[in-house]
Amino acid sequence: MKKIMFAAVLTMFGSLANAYFDGGASVTTGPDGYRGTDIYLIIGGNNLWIKPSLSSYTSDILDETYKTYKVRGGFEADVYTLAGEAGTTPEINGYSNKFFGGDITLSLTPGEGGKSRLAGPGARAGSRGGQGVTRIDVGAGLKHSIHTLDTAGIEKETGQTEYSLFAGAKILSSHLGASFTGYSYGDENALPLIVIPGHNFILYGYPKSSVNARLDLTGYPMVTPFVSYTTTKYKNNTAGSSAYLFGAYIDLNMIEANVGYQIFDGGSGKDNFISIGAGVKF
Repeated sequence: MKKIMFAAVLTMFGSLANAYFDGGASVTTGPDGYRGTDIYLIIGGNNLWIKPSLSSYTSDILDETYKTYKVRGGFEADVYTLAGEAGTTPEINGYSNKFFGGDITLSLTPGEGGKSRLAGPGARAGSRGGQGVTRIDVGAGLKHSIHTLDTAGIEKETGQTEYSLFAGAKILSSHLGASFTGYSYGDENALPLIVIPGHNFILYGYPKSSVNARLDLTGYPMVTPFVSYTTTKYKNNTAGSSAYLFGAYIDLNMIEANVGYQIFDGGSGKDNFISIGAGVKF
């Protein structure tokens, strides 16, 4: 049945004018045997697109491999992008989650390439810049997750709601973006396993708020260096955490590659994560 549905989606989008495909994968390694893998495929045509993806995470601390299945889809116009998503992490060691959400991005000063947003979940990092303040994009998103923990037949749940605000601007030959994410919870019975915006890895925790700022230097031929900073506050933890991310994108038209090095300071020491990825678009 899944194969039939996937084939139907391919046929539908493939029959549209200006159809395009974009797929890729990335791997992140870190301390304590951490390994994360992300695989995605974007199928689009006209103003519609769909993005199924699979993410997996494992480490000595996690003990098992967790897999998250997610589907994003959206509608794009010249001045806005409206998108939604849903996904799940099947049960491993009694833990599972499911989530759904949506977001909207508006271009206040739309110009050439208006559908390539500069901020939010639909942002395309590494795209080229222009002269002056040629683009300003703003947006907001909302996501609700249900984390479930089954221990000895007793099921406990934690509801988690994320609300985010984000903005991006193209200034001279660079892109500058920033986002704020706030979190609220129901009963704190199941410790969430999440990826905080700006992080290249997954962790357990109850984040309270997170701020991410990012700068992409798009004035170089083929190569786009970038730097990102994320600061996060957690419930019942005044120390919080910070993360610095340094990397670059390489654009060879149909082929893209990226590499990133992240330093994470959780208050009790620093951990380093290395990410590499590649993709094909046509």
